[in-house]
Amino acid sequence: MRSKILCIMLAMFVGSLAFAAKPEITNSGTFYIYSFFWQNGDFNTDIKDYGDQFFYMHADVGIHADFGAGISSQVTLGGWGTFGKHPITAGGDQGGTPGENVALREAYLDFARLFDSPISFRAGKMHVLYNGQVFDGGEDGVMGVKFYGGTDVVDYDLAWYRLVENGGCRCIAGDPPGDDLDLFAAYFTAKFVENAIRLSPYWFWRTQSATALDTLELPYEVKDDPMWLGGRLDIGPIAGLSLNGEFSMMMGQYDVADATTDYAGMHYMGKLSYAPPTLPISLGGGYYVFTGDDGDTGENELYESPIWGPYTNDFYKWWPGFGPASTLRSAYGFALMSPPFLPGTPEDIYTANLTVINGNIGFSQGPFMLRADFFKYSKNWVATDISNDMGMEFALLATYTYRKTITLGGTAGYWMPGYWQTNVFGAEYDDAMIGGYLFAYITF
Repeated sequence: MRSKILCIMLAMFVGSLAFAAKPEITNSGTFYIYSFFWQNGDFNTDIKDYGDQFFYMHADVGIHADFGAGISSQVTLGGWGTFGKHPITAGGDQGGTPGENVALREAYLDFARLFDSPISFRAGKMHVLYNGQVFDGGEDGVMGVKFYGGTDVVDYDLAWYRLVENGGCRCIAGDPPGDDLDLFAAYFTAKFVENAIRLSPYWFWRTQSATALDTLELPYEVKDDPMWLGGRLDIGPIAGLSLNGEFSMMMGQYDVADATTDYAGMHYMGKLSYAPPTLPISLGGGYYVFTGDDGDTGENELYESPIWGPYTNDFYKWWPGFGPASTLRSAYGFALMSPPFLPGTPEDIYTANLTVINGNIGFSQGPFMLRADFFKYSKNWVATDISNDMGMEFALLATYTYRKTITLGGTAGYWMPGYWQTNVFGAEYDDAMIGGYLFAYITF
């Protein structure tokens, strides 16, 4: 009852501000369209139909209302997906994407620097993005509340996100609600040497419990409590030079009846890039590890993301993931960091149990940019009698920013499978895969 009264008072307070002073309204929006294509996604050219080309589009419009004194609200409406339903016959399933209808993507209240302190508060539906591996996908936000802010020395973000709502108003005076899926986050960033060094320790906790029935219809508890503890280091000691490192480990347990499995996955990353200020070239490289599970029932060493979202890799190619061919062979073409969703789903279509080595060279001149990448993929853990070599990919990326407003680009990758691929799928699955996309992207 107290929480309901507090919500009513908060709504009345914000409403009174809207009537007391005319808010300052600003508009924003994002539009992008991608043309994805791939060929030979199973590495066997004798199967002629294992390829596709499709369009993916996103469009949203946001309204930001500033009431003054640090109080504001944001509402974003938009739609996304693979569009392609016949306007007369209604033929086509639009690629099975559920976001093609316009809906509420963001809606939150924001209280910045409460009482002139470094404490800010936000509540509502909002996007989730933390460096590298905790990303909601950028289409639909997540319900939550968080305190955030910063000083010249440290920034902080303390959040509670409701990833899955299994109760709600439909359960009032009805069936008992199932347990919700919650994600708690604590992310700090300490800044040193005029922001040239940034150290970001973090902690995430995802929790859910439920009551299930076994074959004898006897109830038992299922409790899932994985936690992540890690940190990221970003260093820019001189102009054009960037070093990035990250390490995180999973802890916690998964309990089913009397059986307990401990989480023990790990992820680490190291990247180096250099773009001399006086030259139009850049050089870089990276090493990424996502541990796999050896099948020991006492520990689950398969690493996954707290939110099961894609691995951003700093969106280097204006999309998450590693090489474009590798990304387009992943589930939904989105490089999701999750265990297989369904039994029997191949693990290799997720960013899981994976080691990646990257080298890249780039050229930029005015609005034009060209980058070439080499990727070496391997399984992090395999049985002792199987090679872990998944193959290598060569990729190109080119972008052009027109009048500093809209970015046009394209990328393609050529993935040559390694011994692990041919050993698992068969000797005839040894042909290269091609994957890539063209895109246009604008924000305003």
